[in-house]
Amino acid sequence: MPKNHFKSLFNDLELGSDGIWSSNLPESDQKAEKRLREKVANIQIDDYLDSVAKYHSIPVMDHEVKKYLGLMPFGSVILDIGGCWGWHWRDIKNIRPDVYIIIIDFVRSNLLHAKNVLGSLIGNQVELVHADATALPFSNEVIDGVWTVQSFQHIPSYTSAFNESYRVLKKNGRFINYALHITPAIQFIYRILGKKYHLEGEIKGSFYFIRANNKQKDELENIFSGEVHDKYSECLFNPDLKITFTGREYSWIGILDYYLGKCSFISSMIARQRSFEVVKN
Repeated sequence: MPKNHFKSLFNDLELGSDGIWSSNLPESDQKAEKRLREKVANIQIDDYLDSVAKYHSIPVMDHEVKKYLGLMPFGSVILDIGGCWGWHWRDIKNIRPDVYIIIIDFVRSNLLHAKNVLGSLIGNQVELVHADATALPFSNEVIDGVWTVQSFQHIPSYTSAFNESYRVLKKNGRFINYALHITPAIQFIYRILGKKYHLEGEIKGSFYFIRANNKQKDELENIFSGEVHDKYSECLFNPDLKITFTGREYSWIGILDYYLGKCSFISSMIARQRSFEVVKN
């Protein structure tokens, strides 16, 4: 895709003085989530990847990014919904210089952090948009790929986000959603410890959270009229169990973790994340 055509996707948006595109955000049903994210976003970050590694396995997700990019056609536009700091795309210029990234987030301060992480990529290969997953500010069938990591799991009206993703995707566009898994091994540990293992609903004093489940998979198959492939990842990384050293950027155990996720029987029992991937027919 020529760069001028990529830029045309933003014709109906306004570019702020902060370098972030603005859209009309609907009344959000994630008010508690937004308050929390804004509070976190106001904290000064000295080392972004060190902070990320406390909540995500960088080696695992870097390999997931490369795998996803390998499936995308030349000149693709990928929409990262709830992309926050945008760290997944920090090497996009070296991996796929032909691919363009749009990162949206409903907390503008998160996108200001993304500018720090992505630097000169912003305004060239990457654009930042202050927008909501349930009302994407783009026309029908203009996006080649939708990528989202642990974002839809906090949206009470996640089905609306599924439908919006479908709407903006082109024919043969690829959707992938990562969310926390209902992990049998961790459920067992929680039961032994007498702790509550949250599956769906409001977390008291906090925000809405739902784990990836078969109902969501069925909903996606109905929306996309196609087969949804589910996979598992982050088997050796679990912040709840204080196992985060495997998530550091160059951890060889983290790289091993990625390949362990390919063993579907084992990973389905111990993995922290479950992903749904489907192509629009």
